[in-house]
Amino acid sequence: MYAHDKLSDMVAEQCLNEMYPKSKRIEIQESDEPCIIFCVLKKFGIMSTNGVINLEVFRKRVQNSHQHEQRNTMNDIGSNCLESAEATQHKQDVCKKAKVFNDCTHLYRILLK
Repeated sequence: MYAHDKLSDMVAEQCLNEMYPKSKRIEIQESDEPCIIFCVLKKFGIMSTNGVINLEVFRKRVQNSHQHEQRNTMNDIGSNCLESAEATQHKQDVCKKAKVFNDCTHLYRILLK
C-alpha cells in the first residue's frame, strides 16, 4: 500500500477477511479492487457508507502516513481528487467513486498476489 503503515495493513486485512472469509477463500480479482478500497476508506472515516468523502479526515490520514518522510509527497490536499470523484459518471456506485478518488490521490495501492 502507498500509505504503508501497520494500521493500514491491518485495516486492509480486516476488509479482505470481511469480504472474503477464509472458509470461502477465493482468488481476488482486479475487479474487486474498488470495493476493497471503499472498505479501507470507510474504516478510516475518509468515506461514509453512502459515498461522502471527508477531506479533513483524508488530510489527517495523509499527514500521519507521511510524518516520517523528509519531503512532502502530497501537494494536492484532495480537493481536485474529490471533484474528480464527484464528476465521475459512476458517482452513485460508492466502490467506483472510492477507486476514482484513490487513483487520483494515490493514497492506497492494492497488490494482488
